[in-house]
Amino acid sequence: MLRITKAEDQAVRLVMQLAVSGEQLTLGQLAQLEGLPEPTVAKLLGQLRRGGVVEAVRGRHGGYALAAPASEITAAQVLRALGNDPAPAHHCVSDPASGGACPRTADCGLRAVWRHLQLQVAALLDQTSVADLLQVERRVGGHLQQLWPTGPEQRDSHGAGRALTEGA
Repeated sequence: MLRITKAEDQAVRLVMQLAVSGEQLTLGQLAQLEGLPEPTVAKLLGQLRRGGVVEAVRGRHGGYALAAPASEITAAQVLRALGNDPAPAHHCVSDPASGGACPRTADCGLRAVWRHLQLQVAALLDQTSVADLLQVERRVGGHLQQLWPTGPEQRDSHGAGRALTEGA
């Protein structure tokens, strides 16, 4: 089944951070924004650069930027840049008593279900852009802001939000 590694999650988040900024960011800025060690960010950015997801600009004003608009980079591309299959095939548990071979090769209905799920996950990741991920995050962030306001709005004793500039 689908398992997202820590590195894959971090790489997607780095790409999202670049998309949000809309400009190039340095390795140090990305490390700080994501709360990651610089060597980890450097390794992931190297893989993303080799995979064609980000571009590196050298020099005094250098940094990293997306290689294409966020709407053109898919979640699957980011995962592939790390050298991973975005939706690996599920391998059935083999029976050790049969020498590691599946004893149900001729009559397994479950294998078709796993294959269908794999294809669906792969299609979803291929159709989901980084821009799509940002929209989802903004909606969730907006919803949380309504539930638990921060900044210029606070909740009154009844749980309703009100602006701080209004009468106390």
